[in-house]
Amino acid sequence: MKIGVRAHDFGRHTPKELSSLIHNAGFEAVQLAPTKAIEGVYQWEEITPAILTEIQNSFFKNQVEIPILGCYIEPSLPDKEARMQQVRHFITALTYAKELGVPFVGTETTRLNPYTEAHLRAERYQYLKDSVLRMIEQAERQNVTVAIEPVADHTLHSAELTRQLLDEVGSDHLKVIIDPVNLILENTVAQQTDIYNAFFRLLGNEIAVAHIKDIVFEAGEKIWRNIGEGCIDLETVFRWLKESQPQIAVLREHVQPESSAIDIAALKQLAGRLQ
Repeated sequence: MKIGVRAHDFGRHTPKELSSLIHNAGFEAVQLAPTKAIEGVYQWEEITPAILTEIQNSFFKNQVEIPILGCYIEPSLPDKEARMQQVRHFITALTYAKELGVPFVGTETTRLNPYTEAHLRAERYQYLKDSVLRMIEQAERQNVTVAIEPVADHTLHSAELTRQLLDEVGSDHLKVIIDPVNLILENTVAQQTDIYNAFFRLLGNEIAVAHIKDIVFEAGEKIWRNIGEGCIDLETVFRWLKESQPQIAVLREHVQPESSAIDIAALKQLAGRLQ
C-alpha cells in the first residue's frame, strides 16, 4: 500500500522543488493537480510538453509515483455551455495523463445542497451522466481511466447512485475514488461504518485510489485533524483495503507539512506496514 499525499497541500512549486519536498517528507505517491501545484500553471491549456517532461523526470528522480491527476471540474452544471467547457478541461487532462503515464484522472461532481436542493438531484444526475459519457469517450481513446468521487453533498452523493452511474455508463474506463470523510454529513456520523461497508459492497471492485483525512465536527463545521485524531472510522476502511486492495495508493488530503510525520506514521500503522 503506497502512502501518498495531495501534492498542492505542499503549495505551488516547480516540479523539481515539489517532488523533492514530498519525497523528503516521506510520502511515496501523489494526486497531482498541475493547475493547483505547479508554478506558473493556472490553466490546463498552459501545460507545455516541456512542463510535462519536467514533471515526469522530477517525480521519477525523487521516487514519487503519480497514480492520479486531479482535474477539479463541475460536471453537473445546468448551463450546458459552462458544463461543456468543464468537460473540455477534463479531456485535456486525460490527454496529459496519457503522456505522463498516469492511469487515472479524478474529479468530484458539483455541490448540491442535500437540505435545500435535493429536488434537483434527478435533473443534475442526467447532466452528470452526459458529461461522464463524453469524458469516457476520450478516456477509452487514450486508455486512461476516469476516477469519480462520490461526496455526500454533491450530485453523486451515495454508493447506490454511483453504482447506477457505473452501470449506465458501462465502461471499464470509469472507476471511483473513496473518501470516507466526504461520504458522511454531520448527521450521519453515527452511521458511517454502515455507509463505508455499503460502499465496499457495491463498489469495492471499482475503487481506484483512496483519499484519507480525519475530522471532527464543531458547530456544523469540519475541523481537520491529524490521522487518527478525529472521528472517522478509518479502522474499518483500512481493514477492507488491506484485505481487498493491498496495492492501492492511500493519499492524505489537507495535510499540514509540518505535521506530516504524524500522519505518515498513523497511515503506516493503519496499513499494517512496519515503521
